[in-house]
Amino acid sequence: MFMFRSRKDTLVKRAWKSRRVGLGDAHHQEQQQQQATQQLKGAALQLLRRLTEPQLELLVAALDSRGGDPGECVLVPRNPGEECVGGRPLPPHLLMVCVWRWPELHTHQHNTPLRRLPTCAARNDHVYVCANPYHWARLLQTESPPPPYSRFNLDLLRPEDAAPSEEVDCLAESQETGGTQQYATYSTHGTGSIPWCQVAYWEGRERVGRLFPVCTPSLNIMGDTPHGDGLSLASLAAHSHTSPSEQVKRTREKIGLGLVLYQEGDRVWVYNRAEVPLFINSPTLDGGLHSRSHFIVHKLPPGHILNIFDYDKARLYQKLPVPPDLLHEGPIDQNSVRVSFAKGWGPNYHRQVITECPCWLEILLVPAR
Repeated sequence: MFMFRSRKDTLVKRAWKSRRVGLGDAHHQEQQQQQATQQLKGAALQLLRRLTEPQLELLVAALDSRGGDPGECVLVPRNPGEECVGGRPLPPHLLMVCVWRWPELHTHQHNTPLRRLPTCAARNDHVYVCANPYHWARLLQTESPPPPYSRFNLDLLRPEDAAPSEEVDCLAESQETGGTQQYATYSTHGTGSIPWCQVAYWEGRERVGRLFPVCTPSLNIMGDTPHGDGLSLASLAAHSHTSPSEQVKRTREKIGLGLVLYQEGDRVWVYNRAEVPLFINSPTLDGGLHSRSHFIVHKLPPGHILNIFDYDKARLYQKLPVPPDLLHEGPIDQNSVRVSFAKGWGPNYHRQVITECPCWLEILLVPAR
């Protein structure tokens, strides 16, 4: 009878096979938990069967890529249908991320903020919502940074941490294609081909490659996995004049899909699509130099998103006088964000400064005006 299985049934089966194994908390598989898991399964299959064949094809392509190619939107009515878990209707996009990305979310679904990624085109649609699970990320709440995080004194920030300035334009060499790529998209805080930030890639104390100007609203920064357009760190490293250490090689192999850096309005965001955590330090996450004399390093788990820079806060900090007791400290760039792959730094780690991390980025933002 399998000869007569419809194309739609085949796609539903393929999609279901791509789900995250072990829905719910494996350590607490009590009867109530098992019932919730079965309800989640039933609701997910109902939603899949309501999709059209073209929608299922889009969904299966995104699921097969595991986030490497997030694909197009899968639009469904914003109001939940018959999909219920625990007697409550579940919004379609939340149901999808519970089943295909984060099974633990269905136990505290209404307390978990999700944020749409810039790849999603259904941002202002009040009738439909995108049910592609790779168009959503978990929002990291920075009010209570998850451990491990660290605070460190400003005097640990050494002068060699700062990248030298360079004059750059937006005609960047594309190592992936062997040619050049013109970035001519208008940025939020500039016109024409003016970059809104520049990215420097570091391996330990050595900066690898030139500063990379960013003029497009978003940029994929990847390890050596060519998923779409973006900046390949392996391509930059190929032009390094020194051989990387074993630690750098191991860390670079873990970067994989890397991160998405994007600007939206007066905020800059980072979405972690790697399989390892990112560690981030930003002046507007700390309160700047004016509120305390230490920084905070935030841990961003895979699949999470974080507002790493706020131009409104930066403009406010520029108007405030620097406390006299901080005038003697080393050079601090209030428009610089630092991101380390897989390795943290600070008092809670044996790496005290970011230049001791194997692979990291310095995001140099155009100052707020």
